[in-house]
Amino acid sequence: MSFRAVFIVFSALLIVAIIGGGIFLWFETRGVRDLKMQLTVPEEIQAGVPFALNVAISNESANILKDAELTIELPEGVIFAGSAPDKNFFSKNIGNLGSGSLTEESFDLLALSGERTVKEVQATITYLPQSLNSKFEKSATVVFAVSGEGIAVDVSLPEKVFGGETFEAKISYTNLSETDFNDVRLKVAYPPSFSFRSASLPPDIGNGMWELGDVKKGSKGEITVKGSLIGPDNAFFELITTLEARFLGRSYTVAEKSAAIVIAPSALSLEATLDKNENYFAKPGDDLVYTLRFTNNTDIGLKNVIVQAKLTGAMFDLQSLQTSAALRTADNTLLWNAANTSALLLLPPGASGEVRFRIRVRDYPIARLSDKNFTLKVDGQIESPTVPSSVAADRTIGVSFHEVKVGGQVKVDARGLFRDASSGILNKGPWPPQSGKATNFTIHWLLTNYGTDIENVEVKAFLGGNVRFTGVAKSTAGSAPTYTEATQEVVWKVGNVIAGKGILGSPAEAIFQVEATPSINQVGAGMILVQPISVSAHDLFTGEDLAASDSEVKTTSLDDPTVQQGEGNVVP
Repeated sequence: MSFRAVFIVFSALLIVAIIGGGIFLWFETRGVRDLKMQLTVPEEIQAGVPFALNVAISNESANILKDAELTIELPEGVIFAGSAPDKNFFSKNIGNLGSGSLTEESFDLLALSGERTVKEVQATITYLPQSLNSKFEKSATVVFAVSGEGIAVDVSLPEKVFGGETFEAKISYTNLSETDFNDVRLKVAYPPSFSFRSASLPPDIGNGMWELGDVKKGSKGEITVKGSLIGPDNAFFELITTLEARFLGRSYTVAEKSAAIVIAPSALSLEATLDKNENYFAKPGDDLVYTLRFTNNTDIGLKNVIVQAKLTGAMFDLQSLQTSAALRTADNTLLWNAANTSALLLLPPGASGEVRFRIRVRDYPIARLSDKNFTLKVDGQIESPTVPSSVAADRTIGVSFHEVKVGGQVKVDARGLFRDASSGILNKGPWPPQSGKATNFTIHWLLTNYGTDIENVEVKAFLGGNVRFTGVAKSTAGSAPTYTEATQEVVWKVGNVIAGKGILGSPAEAIFQVEATPSINQVGAGMILVQPISVSAHDLFTGEDLAASDSEVKTTSLDDPTVQQGEGNVVP
């Protein structure tokens, strides 16, 4: 074909493509312009009150728009009523949109949070124009404000109370909307040390749940709860109240309020201390001395004082306990009273005193992988039936807590073997070692980890004189040992090691081969194959750095059962 003919064909194809593209672009622009979508919501929206999102879609083009799919995307804090609280995306196929048609969809929404904020909902429709294979889409948004709560809950508490003093929590609720709330449930989450006494309306479930039924518009109610708290001086506690209502068969939290209360300094104060510095982490075998100091801060004498110390922690060695207190074995609580401590019979105004106990930290009790991150906790409490006239309590109470973490422990065991078929490494050379001749040995480093997960674990050692690394090495954890010839140092980077490794199952292990060639001046003595081994690691529970070591490996002290101890001296 001539150049002129090729040029004519190419030009024709280009013109067709341009025309086709123009038609395509025109249809795309025209199709999007002639598809209208409008979103509407009520002018005022309240949190917790369902509202409708209406979507109107009109096809003003002369073509059928096929396979139309509508997608609704909700902002944070707004959900589809009747759906899971975390569902903020919905897609629906609405079929074909005929020319001149109007399609309307409605969605029940619910704002669960975001009072006095502005929200935006986005809708997107995708469709396939008639006679085309490419999908088009059009989006629209609507912005609305969440004015406030539809139903409100409030909690009123005293600012401060004494430990053990009875106080009132007044919980009120009000329907501020023009909507009735159905199957309303009131829940109160108390602090762990809260002691429930009574309520003006008996709870339906436990001590903190009331079934309120339907709460009509404009209605309100109040429940008064009485109870007491026990905690250290100036401790901060929070009481959380929620309202749940049912919409389309599913319950949602529609209101929440929290209130704080502080424990006032006790009339009978207590302080539990340990004879260690503030950065101390316990270790097995440590000897611990605890002191519980108390003071009568009132202007009256307090009679029949009782001091308690509850020991919580699997690593307290109760058999080593030394104290004048009685031990209540049911809950491992030490009890001091007038029977064993005469000063507790009557504690005069302003008087102070103390009781003590000594106990040892036992070995790690590891039986399963979850046995880690141990703590030693002492819950101290002091009380007297004598109550100052200004305090609404049936006893005077003071508390103090002390907790210390038990740090981890890593151990390394260095072993040397001449015959080591089980490792899959073949050692050669004379035994006992002979002057001027090379003999191979395998070195095993076994790593055991107790109590906590550790990271950045590294094992290091220098080789002895006249000993070289052969390059044969492997490990069951981390990377295989590496060797720096200039310094004769072997390094095993283990990485992370879980608690209990080597206690439950096999330890982490590295094996490498060395070659020893004794000199004439070493005849009659053993050779050092590997110098003392050191381990470094970081404790993920306590944050402290751990270290461990093991002694050198010599030809006279191999762990090889096929050779006798002491026969590894170098021979001529």
